[in-house]
Amino acid sequence: MISENEQMPQTMYATCGNSNVSNGTVFHAVYIPEENVDTSTESYTKENRIYQDKAEALKVIKEFKTGRLKSFKNLSEAEEYVKTGFEKTNYTNNSTISTTVPVVEEKSNNFKVPRSQDLVCFRKLIKDGNLHAVKSTMWGNPRYLIGSGDTPAILQEGCRYNALHIAVKADRPDMCELILNTVGNAKFIQLLYGDECKSYVDRAQIMLDLYLNTPDKGLNETPLHFAVKFGLKDVVRVLVSYPCCIKTLPNKYKQLPIDIICSRTCQDKELKKEIRMLLEDQYYVPVLRSDDNTLQPLIGEPFSPPNALSLNTDPISPRLEVRAFAGPMTKSRALEFKKKWKTPPRLNMTPVKRITEDESNMTNNCVNNLMLRLQDSEKGLERVGRDLAEEYQVSWKEYWPFLDDFADFRTTEGLMKLEKYLEDKFHDQLFSYCQNLNDNKTNSNSEIKLESVDEIDYLCNKLQLCSLHNTDDHDTSSIDELEFFTPPSSPKLIVDSSDDEMETAEEGPATFLEGSLPTKQDYAVHNAVPSITSTAYPNIYRWQHNMQLVMKRDLPRTNNIRLIRRKLILTP
Repeated sequence: MISENEQMPQTMYATCGNSNVSNGTVFHAVYIPEENVDTSTESYTKENRIYQDKAEALKVIKEFKTGRLKSFKNLSEAEEYVKTGFEKTNYTNNSTISTTVPVVEEKSNNFKVPRSQDLVCFRKLIKDGNLHAVKSTMWGNPRYLIGSGDTPAILQEGCRYNALHIAVKADRPDMCELILNTVGNAKFIQLLYGDECKSYVDRAQIMLDLYLNTPDKGLNETPLHFAVKFGLKDVVRVLVSYPCCIKTLPNKYKQLPIDIICSRTCQDKELKKEIRMLLEDQYYVPVLRSDDNTLQPLIGEPFSPPNALSLNTDPISPRLEVRAFAGPMTKSRALEFKKKWKTPPRLNMTPVKRITEDESNMTNNCVNNLMLRLQDSEKGLERVGRDLAEEYQVSWKEYWPFLDDFADFRTTEGLMKLEKYLEDKFHDQLFSYCQNLNDNKTNSNSEIKLESVDEIDYLCNKLQLCSLHNTDDHDTSSIDELEFFTPPSSPKLIVDSSDDEMETAEEGPATFLEGSLPTKQDYAVHNAVPSITSTAYPNIYRWQHNMQLVMKRDLPRTNNIRLIRRKLILTP
């Protein structure tokens, strides 16, 4: 027997037939998943799950908790829903479609947020200036710099200081540079977020901007405010060297960094002037050279970091590159620097007027600068700019191919780069020398001691073979009978002050920047490096000694300067 409730949907279904739309009729369809239906006892077939009375449909939903009810005005849609539950199909399709959209998803990484005790230790390392420990800590766990909210990690609660705030207040310019270079490094961001993210450069720039321009909680002051008001000139120079550092952010009292220079330290006028110059727009005067040296070098227009230098991008013309630059300077001073660099003062050729000593020195400098620019096509322009930067008391950087980096060999930083390069060079030379000795051993049982060649020991051994005794004289028992004769004329003693200052090299054959023989790079660097003492930079001292020996041996003393310049040009 079929109950009345079961006959109603069949009657409704027969009445409607295949018509898709029924005027004013609403069909309540119930979908029950197949895994939740017992087919042996199921009385509600799929054709019986369409109702016009919603109350009947709700009775079925109460019996089958996993069932779903949906109302339609179209019978065919209700039938399809009862059979397949197409709402689930649509949901699956939507999920499939959404997976094709390139959405950046961040997966959890293996780096845990440091504990408060760890942050205290990290903060102490920054204050102490321990660069090695700080660097290893940051790269070991990037969460020491980047918090869980993709913002600078807070190292000191309350005032909400990040790592840069701590380094600035401790007056650690090298630490500030390390932190900024790290957070702005795409590889550091990749280490934290993994390989799924493809915008490492953008994230690095955002993080660099946050570190430079995030204020503290108390006075709403950025790291630049801290450095300026405490008169930390070197720190200010590091911060403003990054283009994204904003110099016009106000603090809690609407004060800009330029308004609070040295407000928390001694009122040194010279210091305030230098910091003010750093806060103004900084300009650099560059030397532009073609990568294949097909064009004459030229002095470019002054540029500032926010406004990139526009180089020639014509694919036909040679590509220009910055090979040296002087700065930072104010715009007016940069224009003056370029004018003096490009067009030296005219020579005074009037024969009537008597030339003073200062004018004579200036004339000699003009002649020397002009000769350098004409004779030395490789480094002549840089040598003039190097001296001019020293006159203007601004920093100077020039590119050295063997270092593949910019350096100024008049500064400690530049000398350390050269010292490290030469140390590696001499180490490779000693290793090669010892290897050759091992290869040339003829007796396998003999032990050859590998030691550096000492010229003094070599000379002593030779002198021991010499004798002042006359072998033809048999009567040598008494020293009184020996006769010593002075030659008719002795060679004139030549005194050279440089010989007194220069000691004998301690190790092996001569080694230069690019091999066993000096090249044009050696002569160029020799002109750029000041006199070095053996205790400060022993490898540079040894290399300078080798260069002086070469120049004394190969070049006449009377015309030394002219031939050095000629060799500088002609040496490959």
